[in-house]
Amino acid sequence: MAQVKTCDLVETEQKAPEGETGGAQEGVSVPTLRRAVHRARILRDIKLRTNEVSATIVIAPDGFGKTTLLCQRVAEVQRDSSRGVARMIDAAGMDGEELYGLLGELEMHLDARMRPLVAIDNLPTLHGAALEGVAGRMRSLHRRGFEFLLACLPGNRAFANGMGDAYKVTPQALVVRPREYSDWTRMLGISGELDVYDLTQGIPALVAMLGIVDGRQLSLEAFSRAAAALYRGALEEMRRGRDSLYRTACLLVLTGAGSLRDFERIGMRVRVQSWSRIAREYPLFGVDVEQGTYRCLVQGSKAMGELCCQMTRARPLFAVRAIKILMAADNVDRAVRIAGMLEHTEDALGVLTEHPTSFALSGNVAFVRDMMESMGDVSAASTPVGGVLALYLSALMSGEFRLARALGSELRRRRNEIKGEVAPESWAQARALCNMWQDCRGIGLPEIDAAFTQGHATVASQDLELHARIYAELIGGSGDVTLESHIQGFTELSGEGVSIPRVLLACDRALVDAMCGDMGDVRAMDANMQRMATRLLERKVAPIATHIRMVAATCRLFSGLPVADERAFIDAGTLSVRTSDLATQLFCLVGEGWQALVLGQCSNALFRAHQVLKLATEDQRVVMAWARMLECCAHLADTPRMALDGEADLLDLAEPAQTPAEAWTAALRLAAAHRSSELSAWCSLNKKMLLTKGFTAFARQAVAVLGDKVGLITRVLPGDYAMAAGMDSEPAPREGEAPWEGSDDADLLLGQVNVRLFGGFQVERGGHVATDAIWRRRRACIIAARLVLAAGAFVGRKEIGEEVWPDKDYLHARETLYAGLSSLRSAFGQSDDGPQYVLTQGEGVAINTEYVVSDTMRFDALARDILLGRARTTGRQLIEACLRLDELYTGPLYVPNFGDTSFYVRQRRLYQTKFVDCMMRGAHVALELDDLPVASWLIDAALRQAPLREDVIRAAMHIYDKGGRRREVVELYNSHVHVLEQELHSLPERETQMAYEAIIHGDREVELLA
Repeated sequence: MAQVKTCDLVETEQKAPEGETGGAQEGVSVPTLRRAVHRARILRDIKLRTNEVSATIVIAPDGFGKTTLLCQRVAEVQRDSSRGVARMIDAAGMDGEELYGLLGELEMHLDARMRPLVAIDNLPTLHGAALEGVAGRMRSLHRRGFEFLLACLPGNRAFANGMGDAYKVTPQALVVRPREYSDWTRMLGISGELDVYDLTQGIPALVAMLGIVDGRQLSLEAFSRAAAALYRGALEEMRRGRDSLYRTACLLVLTGAGSLRDFERIGMRVRVQSWSRIAREYPLFGVDVEQGTYRCLVQGSKAMGELCCQMTRARPLFAVRAIKILMAADNVDRAVRIAGMLEHTEDALGVLTEHPTSFALSGNVAFVRDMMESMGDVSAASTPVGGVLALYLSALMSGEFRLARALGSELRRRRNEIKGEVAPESWAQARALCNMWQDCRGIGLPEIDAAFTQGHATVASQDLELHARIYAELIGGSGDVTLESHIQGFTELSGEGVSIPRVLLACDRALVDAMCGDMGDVRAMDANMQRMATRLLERKVAPIATHIRMVAATCRLFSGLPVADERAFIDAGTLSVRTSDLATQLFCLVGEGWQALVLGQCSNALFRAHQVLKLATEDQRVVMAWARMLECCAHLADTPRMALDGEADLLDLAEPAQTPAEAWTAALRLAAAHRSSELSAWCSLNKKMLLTKGFTAFARQAVAVLGDKVGLITRVLPGDYAMAAGMDSEPAPREGEAPWEGSDDADLLLGQVNVRLFGGFQVERGGHVATDAIWRRRRACIIAARLVLAAGAFVGRKEIGEEVWPDKDYLHARETLYAGLSSLRSAFGQSDDGPQYVLTQGEGVAINTEYVVSDTMRFDALARDILLGRARTTGRQLIEACLRLDELYTGPLYVPNFGDTSFYVRQRRLYQTKFVDCMMRGAHVALELDDLPVASWLIDAALRQAPLREDVIRAAMHIYDKGGRRREVVELYNSHVHVLEQELHSLPERETQMAYEAIIHGDREVELLA
């Protein structure tokens, strides 16, 4: 007797014989059904037709549960008390004679009256007399009462056709139906979040494997390997049976998915009957004849990639044909992947020459460079014109403009060959792509008769031309652009492939929406743009990625999000310099200025605004308006209120504004000066200009940057000009808490040393002044002061020696420094197992700021916050910081009386200037809050340190006048004049004289200039 299977709802598919898979020598291992659901529907149909047909043939590829179905039918018959006789035979490896003899033995051993079931799995392929003999014996046994259930592969069509009176169970009947899927889910524990038919197309073996898919990479790889094994087995079966579908099936696997008409576009004719056979016999290819589509499973997986690579190397002609199909379907990315699997790149060069623009427009510039480099040292003159054009466009897309100039010159030299070797559609796309850099000198394409491309415009060329018009109007024109609804944003660009024209139009959509103030979910759009920029950088398409970053930075500015890419405008500006794009240069300069203003760098922002206003023309209305708003905001952010009061008096409010920018700059100046009545009148007079729809985003950006300083304007104008997102990514401090809290001496670490340099040299440990005798040594104090002023930075030994002992040579100074450092370590109490106060690395020496702090370090931290300012820092917090700084600055910086003291003198002047600037800033803020006592305290502190600074004198006179101390104003001014005449032989500045005269004569129309 032959081998008889016993199966408890388990299917074990046999390993196919060793052989090729698309030409690759490898055994085919198919997935195994460890557990399966009872196929009640199919079993019921088989039972109903038992008496009507001579046999039931289950014909399907591996993985469709043939063996499981046979096991379930055998178990069903064995449980039937009226029958109970069933045999399951594995006929793998048998020939027709052996199978015929086996059927004869069954006839002898089984009682026909019991209506026995004979289930034959892996039915061999039979032909001629063997087929007729086996079929005849089965019919004879069926007439006596035998039931036959057979399972075979689709390649065994000859036997299926020979048994014309048999009932056929096709692969379509074996797939898991939606009504059955709930049973599979319960038994196998399949996650309800999985898209079962998208992943498996209902193939039972793959549906059973969904139980192990849990999102982890290992489970996904196992599932992909199982799916690839099914395709490998199907292709191997076709190859062994010399099936005419083999080539078509290989192309389906290589191309992955698409339209059936793509095969006709390259002149490959596939009969409708062939498509119908694939759809009927091999559902795993996903062929839908009615819709004209196909889709293979797990296309991008590693396992399918390995299968495609094996097929490509075994059948390179199939791969070339697949590449042509993919190029016709505009699936360039997959065509590049298949081409990269070819061992001989000459096969792909023809496709590159035939489609010179497709690779550049899809961002696959690296592929073009690799193809050209694979040709070796071949000159451009001997390269086909299509290849030169492809390399030229790739050089443009990767930013290699020098190479593009050389290739452009070669194309101009061979212009007569272009018409014969380049398709008109490709030339139209190349012209449109080249026009993006039309201002770049020397990279233009040769001029060819317009009739050559007339009527051959493509969607890509039209999109590129549309982008050129939109971008020119946005950046270098009025900005009055209306986009059509079909132009999608970055949210819709979520596919795997990249289309450069669509990406550029999405950038235009983002810019227009940003300037109109209607961007929707800005953070989601920004994330999509960043992902696209990253993908393009991976493809080495740097210019387009830089353009996307610039657009993303612009959208973040208009939406009020924090600055995330400080180099976006810088890199885009650098690229525009290389391409001589003046309009983009100016736009990037303004963008840099706004970023600087958001970061608190008012001087930098004002400088950028002046640059743009000097270079831009009146036609560039968007850039001019944005620059004027930047100039106004930078000036207002960095100017004290008392100066703004004077400027507000000089505004001519009688004449209405001519542009929205002019109306808004005046309104912002009035709001910053707290001129509520004038602001109300100005807004009423220029309401139409202020509420211009296209200028709303610019206005909201300005109001958000200036914040509370122009908060009055939000109460005067209708509408909401406040940003939903903050301009600073740092969390706001709690009420009453300054941003610089936490640096007090009370939080000192154990073993920490505090060095004070203001008002003399002093060392404290644990809050007590150190009185150790070692600190009386001048050498240790000087070295400690020098290292503390470096604030943790390493100072060279030679530099210290030259400063402390300038009269000694290098060797003696080095020896003395060595002794001085030893004394300093002893003074700090440094030991091998304790805190390391003094650090040495190479020739550098530094103090460890973890254990050594100083009043100069705290001074620098406070001064940085006071002078540079922070968003969300209130005036009271800033005044508190100024008072703490006044408490910290107990006197001029320590200057030793030994050695070269020039460094210490410079530092003393620097700290003194910083202190006076901070006191002035605090006094201005106190004036804005009408806190005259604090303003007087701070201005007096500034006067003590800089009695001759003219701006300090003017501010002091103004504060004294506000407090009714006019006598002190006269005394201050007269003493200042006396000192200048007697010691410097000069007079006060013009602004100081005007301020004094305004106070003394009560002329309120002449405002103080601070």
